[in-house]
Amino acid sequence: MGSFDWMSSSQYLAQIGHFLGGAIVVLVAGVYGGEQVMLWTLGIGLAVAAFKEFVFDVASWGEGDSWADSAMDFAFYAFGGVVGLALYAGAVAEHRLAI
Repeated sequence: MGSFDWMSSSQYLAQIGHFLGGAIVVLVAGVYGGEQVMLWTLGIGLAVAAFKEFVFDVASWGEGDSWADSAMDFAFYAFGGVVGLALYAGAVAEHRLAI
């Protein structure tokens, strides 16, 4: 397969999805709602992600994941959310400097 072997790993692609999901949701909330909405979105998003990963995904009636898998998934959601927050803060600071 050459240079695209990394794409055959479902775990790697899942972590990219978790990261981008967290980052994009927080960043869009900041762009359209401002800082207060973005912080609420980050908090609520982390609470929902924690419920999804540690209740639904770990349960036998859910996906049946291990705690380690769920912790890694949640960490990538959180990391994405923090990166989205940082991107927004950087863009706002750059805009204020340009004015």
